[in-house]
Amino acid sequence: MTTALIDLKTMARDDRGLEVTLSGELDLYTAEQVEPRLHELARAGHRNLILDLCGLSFCDSAGIDLFIRLERRCRASGTRLLLCDVPPTVVKSMRMLGADRDLRLVVT
Repeated sequence: MTTALIDLKTMARDDRGLEVTLSGELDLYTAEQVEPRLHELARAGHRNLILDLCGLSFCDSAGIDLFIRLERRCRASGTRLLLCDVPPTVVKSMRMLGADRDLRLVVT
């Protein structure tokens, strides 16, 4: 039996946009698993794609790179990507890599 290391759930869909939660470990392997679904959501025509990241227990540079690619895909389709409840260790990694300049982090 294989245990999933990452979980992606659609939480809310309203006039503000679509809220999705990511929980678990986001690394090279799991980023490849969730990327197609996230890109599909980015193209769905929502005003905002809100990713709640409070459940991330780990995120390496592959996960941060996924967020940057997703932000570009969202921008191209007229959707705004918002990253909410980003764990402090992930924020620190984003700042070290300079990704916080491209990504919109929302403090709640």
